Amino acid sequence: MSFAWRAAGMNYLQYSSIAARALRRVAKVELQTEIAKREGMLLKFAKWEGGKSGAYNSVPTIETRHKAQD
Repeated sequence: MSFAWRAAGMNYLQYSSIAARALRRVAKVELQTEIAKREGMLLKFAKWEGGKSGAYNSVPTIETRHKAQD
């Protein structure tokens, strides 16, 4: 089974970010201010070695990845 987002060269986090943004845009006006509070959330990760976490890194979004490639 092949997923369209994988065929487009995206990973699941990037796909879900785009889907969430689209959902926020079509939400009812009454809910948009509540939803807008969550739009700036980012995903960070850290590599763990020897039971201790390393430096935190941000997962690039579609926009930042494309800007870096230009």
